[in-house]
Amino acid sequence: MKILLLTLTILLSICANSQTEKSELYLTKESDTTFWKNIQAEKIKEFKLPELNFQSEFVFRTWNPGSMLEITKNNDSISGKIIYFVFEVWENDSEADTFVKTYFLPKSISENLYEYILNSRIKKIPSDKYIKDWQQGFDGITHIYELKENNTYSFKNFWTPKAQKGITEAEFIIDFNKKISEIGELEKYGKDFIEKIPFISYKYSGSAYSIINPITKKELRKYKRERKKKQRNKNKR
Repeated sequence: MKILLLTLTILLSICANSQTEKSELYLTKESDTTFWKNIQAEKIKEFKLPELNFQSEFVFRTWNPGSMLEITKNNDSISGKIIYFVFEVWENDSEADTFVKTYFLPKSISENLYEYILNSRIKKIPSDKYIKDWQQGFDGITHIYELKENNTYSFKNFWTPKAQKGITEAEFIIDFNKKISEIGELEKYGKDFIEKIPFISYKYSGSAYSIINPITKKELRKYKRERKKKQRNKNKR
């Protein structure tokens, strides 16, 4: 584990040096980069999501199966955005196409989220593998948090906090997620995204099941025609 952390520290330092004035970036000791870091990297590649900007003095990212919230601070400027993403499920292809939409948060909301995150306990809580009695499983939702503050970087993951019994850190994560959603007014963005998904059937990244939108036979025929046309145009490129 020490070798892995040292390797990542070196890699992060190289990445930071290529974008900043050769400042070093240090991984916190309570981080975990063994498995979920690779999953996150796959999402970034598959959905063409933005990499973490190491030039910023402060970046907070929270990842869920189909979304990524980011709060960034540069000098006195604070900004926020949430990106939603899904796979299309079509015939035998469970990842036929992707749909991604970005919502930029109002300045006041971004600033409120920044203040809440900065003053919360999220920086002090270690990744779940370092928390006594934190259970793991195959089904559930893993919450991932990235925090870059000056030259310090942390990457933490928490498997299904609601499944943990009597663990203080799990209770905090549940409350933290709820507060983030409330302050950011994320529910309305999530609803808008779902309404705009152009697929008949889709699934979230890492999910084993798909969601099907009920449509008429006429709508299905139209969808098939549009999809064939889209595929032909893609093949011409």
